[in-house]
Amino acid sequence: MSSKVNGKRKKTSTPDTPYDELWRSGRARFGVQQLRLGRDKKWHFAGQLPDETVIKIIREHWWFLVKSALPLLVALVLLLLIVWGSAKLASPIWSFLEVIVIVAIFGALVWFIWKDVVKWYLNTYIITNKRVIHSHGVLQPERQSTPLENVKQVGIDLDNFWGFLLRYGTVHVYLVGGDFIMKNIPDPRTVKDAIDGISEKIRASKPKEQKPPTPDNPQVAEVIDGLSKAKEPSPLENADEKYSLRRPDGRLGPRRTFGGILHIPCEVRYLSGEYTVRYIQRSRFVFYRQILVSILALCILLPLSVYLPATSTPIVSSNLTMWWIVMGTINVLLVLSIGIIYTNYADDVYILSNKRIFDIQRRFIFFFEDHRELEYKNVKDLKVRVPSVLQRLLDIGDVYIEISGAPTVILPTVDHPFLVLDKINEIKTHAAKAEALKKDNELKKELHDWFGKVVSSLVDSTQMKGAPNLENMDLLDAMGVANELGFQVVVYGEEPSPRPDIPPGRVVRQSPPSGTVIQPGGEIQVVLSRRATTADLIELY
Repeated sequence: MSSKVNGKRKKTSTPDTPYDELWRSGRARFGVQQLRLGRDKKWHFAGQLPDETVIKIIREHWWFLVKSALPLLVALVLLLLIVWGSAKLASPIWSFLEVIVIVAIFGALVWFIWKDVVKWYLNTYIITNKRVIHSHGVLQPERQSTPLENVKQVGIDLDNFWGFLLRYGTVHVYLVGGDFIMKNIPDPRTVKDAIDGISEKIRASKPKEQKPPTPDNPQVAEVIDGLSKAKEPSPLENADEKYSLRRPDGRLGPRRTFGGILHIPCEVRYLSGEYTVRYIQRSRFVFYRQILVSILALCILLPLSVYLPATSTPIVSSNLTMWWIVMGTINVLLVLSIGIIYTNYADDVYILSNKRIFDIQRRFIFFFEDHRELEYKNVKDLKVRVPSVLQRLLDIGDVYIEISGAPTVILPTVDHPFLVLDKINEIKTHAAKAEALKKDNELKKELHDWFGKVVSSLVDSTQMKGAPNLENMDLLDAMGVANELGFQVVVYGEEPSPRPDIPPGRVVRQSPPSGTVIQPGGEIQVVLSRRATTADLIELY
């Protein structure tokens, strides 16, 4: 009996472990990493919510740790070479070199651990059932938290050849009103699937947004709905509608590809809500000017390479094999140069999105791409210059985009430069109008909720209704109609029926009359009909 009592005492005397203590190790220790495996065999971190669980912990790919360890690896290789050399050739200098290399290895190891390993280990992405947390920094740690309920779309990208080979890349989380980018992530598709699954669960469990209360009076409700109706800006055209989406799970960007039949995607990456409005190609005048020399040379050398051997020219006849090799090589190079010039011209485009301007310059098909970008809010002024009369006749000119605090961006030799200027101004003003309308719509939504609640309560408390028409009804029917509207019927008196077709007990007069506004609970006095007596008939006639 005593043992049971002691057991109960021990059980009741042990307090429940606080949630904040689950992640602690039970012993004091110094550390900068706030992510630890707790007593419940689950990962916990400082600032974790009570109902929050860690789904996935991600760090950068191990390849970036190997790249940082190259000085250490070089020092180790030097040590092996020195040991091998000392075994092959006896000399006192080997011992001195071994000491120097060992010191270098020790220094490189300490530097690698402090500068790279600790930084790599502390640079973590924590995916929970509520948010994604990016924590980084050693002495000055920083943390960024992104709720998963704001996720609109997740895109992935294997940035280069090594990323494709080692399976690491970028995960771009498109949010409502922002972006969250995770770079150098191993197996980005698994991360994308995890974020998509969690965000779908959050959206499924989230209660549907309730409509604000509306007054029962349809006229008042119509006025409130009209005042709160959101205004949408007129949409801009989407230049990517005619291009197919090649990678639905990839990061957002221009759908137009480069490199002709190679279909090389552009390296530009869009932000959340960004899309292509227009692609602007440089004028064909530029292409004709660049390709003219190659075409003229081909038109001259190709017939000449066939004509001279046919005329039995001594110099050509004596070196016929060399002639065909040289002229064939020259003609092939000219054809290739024409193709490269055309590809570079076709790939040298300007992209106008609804948020930014991009100047894309590709060289040698897929070997080089450079682009410059600017936001419309930084555009200070726009100008058009037509350098010559010929360009004025061909409607070709240069568009100058002046930027606050930065060099002027020039779109040289574009067709219809004034139309391009108008389009940039249209997109710029559209972005400003869209932002202003977004704020107005959010304010209208808040006012709609407030007005709906206030006006509904006011209308319900002070609602006035009109008196119904009770004439020619019997008393019971009149009382039923009045009760449905919240009124009471009081019999004021009786009087002879003015017409013989009206039976007794019918309402012949009411006060107040039909349509008069009465407060809820008000009285309607009625006069009922009765059979006329001889005295009533004498008095009536």
